[in-house]
Amino acid sequence: MPDDSVDLIVTSPPWNAKKNYGAYTDDDRPDFTEWLITLCKEMERVTKNAVYIFMNQDHMWTLFQALEGFHQWLFYHRRNLGATYHVKNPWIKTITPVAMSLPNGKISMVNRFKGISTMDIIYGVNPQSNYPNNKRLHPTQDPVEAYLPLVARTPCDVVYDPFLGSGTLAVTAVRLGKQWMGSEINPEYVEIAEQRVKDAKCQTELFTEQLDALTSE
Repeated sequence: MPDDSVDLIVTSPPWNAKKNYGAYTDDDRPDFTEWLITLCKEMERVTKNAVYIFMNQDHMWTLFQALEGFHQWLFYHRRNLGATYHVKNPWIKTITPVAMSLPNGKISMVNRFKGISTMDIIYGVNPQSNYPNNKRLHPTQDPVEAYLPLVARTPCDVVYDPFLGSGTLAVTAVRLGKQWMGSEINPEYVEIAEQRVKDAKCQTELFTEQLDALTSE
């Protein structure tokens, strides 16, 4: 991709957590640190305004060092991970760090969207297999509400996710009237993302038609 070819990247790349994404992705890489550093440099190269990377806590230091335009940390809090017993880890992790980079220097954020939080903690409900209206279609799927404030508050016309997965960023872009691009290596998730985009467009068009009907009366 050419330099500065998109306005914004929002993505959640593989975390090297040994997740099963199918036959097309290796999530247990011995060279993960080097791969992540290269990835950061490429994302900053192709982006004009900002890069947001969802990453687990183990790799925060790598991101901080790899992103030349690192600006600050945001945090996504998954509200629906409730307390449970007999867990292997000392504490249940409900916070995902989000690294924010401004590759070309400081930008003025957008503040015209009502109801969009400007706080550095973003709250959301992670999709689950038993949630009919928020069904999990990908092993590490984030909800649209986690991406919504990032896209709404960052100046952008074209947004890009190099790890599109089930299409969360694409759906977010459709809802906000943005153009989007995405890369996904697994054909199964490509089909899922395409269907989610179609559904989101239908919902957006229905809302627009209803609004037009109300304003014409």
